[in-house]
Amino acid sequence: MAKRRKYGDAWKDVQIDAEQNDAVFDRFFKRTQPETVEPTRAEKVPPASVGKGVESPSPRRSTTPTSRTNKPEQSKATVRAITPALPHISDAANIPARVDRIKRQYRLSKGEAAVLIYLLEKARENGGPECYAKIPQLAEVCEMTHRGCQFALRSLEARGFVVRLKDYDPTDRLGIKFQISLPAV
Repeated sequence: MAKRRKYGDAWKDVQIDAEQNDAVFDRFFKRTQPETVEPTRAEKVPPASVGKGVESPSPRRSTTPTSRTNKPEQSKATVRAITPALPHISDAANIPARVDRIKRQYRLSKGEAAVLIYLLEKARENGGPECYAKIPQLAEVCEMTHRGCQFALRSLEARGFVVRLKDYDPTDRLGIKFQISLPAV
């Protein structure tokens, strides 16, 4: 009997005799052990417990979902609110130290920390919690890629450290307007 088998990328004609074919079939269906004598009806295991390792099938529960008791209320986790405005940072040396503490506490990446330091310095120059920034300049100053800077800003926005107040407007070319709100550390 001729059969086609795939070897790598090529098909090959292979001669298989009936004995080989039976051996392959038996191996596939794991019938290599000799057949045993069929047990009598009294020795047979009930079909419900076959393969479960249980003597008898488990009894049906009589309780309905409506009769279950309600779970006790779990206590809610305490969350500290993030300060709405930029705390007074008078010294420029204070900014990296504060961002370093926030970085360790909130597990910020070094890119997120660099972006946050830049935005804090820009906000300090403006004298308030708001500042304008352009992503290409921000990426260059922070020594990041354009896309990496976008990801860092998105992450800071998701955590609530930075709020995007206004998108880039080509008419005034100021950049994206951000409001910075840092947690108390």
